[in-house]
Amino acid sequence: MMLKGTAFTLTQTFRGEWILGITLDKGSVRDAMSLHDKQKAGKAYDVDVKRHREARSTSANAYFHKLSNDLAKACGIGNDEMKVYLVKRYGTLAEIDGQPIEIRIPNGARVEDYYPYALWIGSSDGVDSYILYKQTHTLNTAEFARLIDGTVSECEAIGVETLPPDELRRLYAQADKSNEDPPARP
Repeated sequence: MMLKGTAFTLTQTFRGEWILGITLDKGSVRDAMSLHDKQKAGKAYDVDVKRHREARSTSANAYFHKLSNDLAKACGIGNDEMKVYLVKRYGTLAEIDGQPIEIRIPNGARVEDYYPYALWIGSSDGVDSYILYKQTHTLNTAEFARLIDGTVSECEAIGVETLPPDELRRLYAQADKSNEDPPARP
């Protein structure tokens, strides 16, 4: 479960225990309440706090699709086939609690009929195992920048035109404006 918060407090109880408080975004309150209701007394939980990143910009998305389509044309393959290749090569693994999501399906079933961004990792006992990659619309700006960087390198390797590095930096900066760290306190 992913919760979004904007401020933290740290207090110590009279027993010496530490309590981390988070000011939640309104959209996270319902999930936090559900988590609170489901918690089991005395059980330990892992908490992973990282800086929030907004979803990638539409201009970055449009640029990725343009490059992917240009690359597909240059290689003589379909646009969807190229996008799947790029996501599996430069994309981000889908994870739950820091663990890659792995699925198992019966041998002979076509995983792409159910999910396009799956990478085969092995077979045993009549099933094929795959790890999953995130769909591009779920990538944050850093993940999407890595996907575009990989796509640009593929394009450059075969002579497909890409944006100059300074234009690419401008595209990333535009996409990352809402993700800037606040200025440091004096």
